[in-house]
Amino acid sequence: MRARRAPTALKILISSVIFLLTFLLLRPTDPATPEQIVFWSNAARFFGVRNPEEFIGIALLTVCSLVTLIGYQVSVYLLKKI
Repeated sequence: MRARRAPTALKILISSVIFLLTFLLLRPTDPATPEQIVFWSNAARFFGVRNPEEFIGIALLTVCSLVTLIGYQVSVYLLKKI
């Protein structure tokens, strides 16, 4: 049995939706609790970043990108199998 090709527009849509959902689910709540502020400050200090907000942005971008890459591969594989 030959696997079908997924259209490029569908692949772009899948990756965009995965990135957007991951970003909206993982972004920090506002206002942050004191425990969250202490956690992010300690995590930023551990990695040598002085500004916790900058560290949160970098961490969010990195995690969203990784989840998008993995989720994209899995969803396109499943789409081709159907």
